[in-house]
Amino acid sequence: MKYIFISICLTFIFSCKGDPQPTSQPIQPPPVVEKIVEKPAKVMVYAWVDKLRLREKPDTKSGIVKELAEGEPLVLTGNETDFKEKINLRGVLYNEPWMEVITTEEKVGWVFAGGVKLYQQTIDKSISPYDQCYQLLELGNERQFRNCELKVKEEQLKKYNAYIKPDPRGYEINLLSGEKLTLLDNDPSKLGRNTSLDFRAYYPEIGNFVFRMYADSIDQYLLVNDKDGSMMPLWGFPKPSVKHNHVISLSSKNESKQTNGIQLLSFTSNGLSIMHEHDLLEAKPLIAKWIENDKVEVTIKQPSEKSEQLTFTFEGGEWKTN
Repeated sequence: MKYIFISICLTFIFSCKGDPQPTSQPIQPPPVVEKIVEKPAKVMVYAWVDKLRLREKPDTKSGIVKELAEGEPLVLTGNETDFKEKINLRGVLYNEPWMEVITTEEKVGWVFAGGVKLYQQTIDKSISPYDQCYQLLELGNERQFRNCELKVKEEQLKKYNAYIKPDPRGYEINLLSGEKLTLLDNDPSKLGRNTSLDFRAYYPEIGNFVFRMYADSIDQYLLVNDKDGSMMPLWGFPKPSVKHNHVISLSSKNESKQTNGIQLLSFTSNGLSIMHEHDLLEAKPLIAKWIENDKVEVTIKQPSEKSEQLTFTFEGGEWKTN
């Protein structure tokens, strides 16, 4: 009996020694969840009367910050007066409040609400990589537009590095046929002297690489076929339609030799062909939106800073404008 008792005690002691000793663990604080406050979307309006006065205060006797051109875009700050005022505009008496707005030059002031209208946003059914950049240009932010262009170009180079190999002299292109095409700056055998290239995009859907081409102080664009390397110069950056059977190209004049114009291309039995060219003279095209596959809206800016929309429709094998 004595031996049994000792055996039980020893078993108990050794079994206790085998159990892991509890260790004190530091108490981890709960993760901090950062509350993300979404910024309200910008509400855009435009002046629908010419020489609408942007004033320092909501009062017709207040100092004038700027005279707004018809069609000039503005951003609402959300501030407006509690009172309304009766003002006659183009023969119509409006009873409206005053609204605080910001211009594209970031000038802040007050406008009579009867003199502005909300933008009716056209839904763009086709997307190009540089759309966000051209929206900045539409708002007059040219410096931000250039920075945006550079950022998107780097993204395109990274995305399509299997096809495009840049080097200090130009570019090497791996065509889908398996052949290599070398495009060099200032090459008289291909593009000519005083001509340089800058890769901008690749559209597999239309089978073309897009390059910006600088020649004799004129900025143009160049389509390079991804199968046979054939080339087609364009006035401006191309944007395909919804089903990729049409392309629009916009060009804004920077130098006297450059065209302010619109080119419309379509795929025919002969491949991609220029079907229509529209010279805008002094008006500058800003942005193109494909409303439908066969219909595109172009926003243009007149020398007076007035913005307008042109619509082009493909009917009966040809392009027609409104």
